[in-house]
Amino acid sequence: MYQDEELHAELMRAFRKYFEANQTWLAKGTKRACMDTRYWMSEIRRICKLRRAELMTWRYEKNEQMKAEKAQKANQNKGTSKADNDN
Repeated sequence: MYQDEELHAELMRAFRKYFEANQTWLAKGTKRACMDTRYWMSEIRRICKLRRAELMTWRYEKNEQMKAEKAQKANQNKGTSKADNDN
């Protein structure tokens, strides 16, 4: 499993735990249930921060890859047009 898939799965687990804690808090209205709900909200925020950083890293890598491919195509086109001019 890739790192991003692991974080996604962790995020989904945390959200399910948050949902359960929130339902308990709504039903019981206890301090403990409130604390549990807040805990899972904090966990979701922490995981989202890590996931967002991964996505940004992927985006930067993808941009670099696209720039390299564009430069390679431009170089190929220069070579093709030079050969055409030679004939």
